[in-house]
Amino acid sequence: MMIGPEVYVEEFKNASYQEMMKERNRLIRYIQNFEKLEKVEDRSAEEWTERPNPVVRYQLYMDYLAALLKVMRNKYNEEYVWGNKKLSDLE
Repeated sequence: MMIGPEVYVEEFKNASYQEMMKERNRLIRYIQNFEKLEKVEDRSAEEWTERPNPVVRYQLYMDYLAALLKVMRNKYNEEYVWGNKKLSDLE
């Protein structure tokens, strides 16, 4: 069962910016991989037999990404623009 974007993003309200970056990258990788496979019409993977199917996950992950980016923007402003943190300090 998939959760809605509002519930999903709640998981990251107290996450570090670095944790959010990792999740953003994970979502982008899934989205890009799905698009790559769709371009060549490859639906041979086992995940096509699972529910929700990859089309639904693709759409939901785009919603997740949009919601996460809003939280990331706010966190970045608080900690890096108005705060004293630097991205160069991240691992």
